[in-house]
Amino acid sequence: MTAEMKRLNFELAENLADATKATAAGGNRQQRSAAQTIRATKTANYAAIRLGSKRKPYTLGAEFGSKKRTHLGNIIAGFQSWRGNQWGGWSGGPGYFLHPTIREQGPELLRDYFNEIERLAREAFPND
Repeated sequence: MTAEMKRLNFELAENLADATKATAAGGNRQQRSAAQTIRATKTANYAAIRLGSKRKPYTLGAEFGSKKRTHLGNIIAGFQSWRGNQWGGWSGGPGYFLHPTIREQGPELLRDYFNEIERLAREAFPND
């Protein structure tokens, strides 16, 4: 059962990472570049989405925007406007590709996830 839950958690993270990559790939140059760093990861206790790398340290700026470096002629970065970095709920909030993907596809991904949990529970605790 534990192995199945770990697999299920990682599948959810992979599905979200794939959807986020697709969203970022349709964005500006920085977002398209940042899409290459989006990945699902797992440990013994949880699965997560990671983004950014040493070679692409601007990934979080591509996701959340910038308060200072917003003009396109900037040599360092031409980020879009700052959108904040706090979850704003299902109807709005921060982000240009990760958070919008969560808001758009999260309910369906969670529905599928909970259906799988229910299936695992039925297998583990069948009715007599």
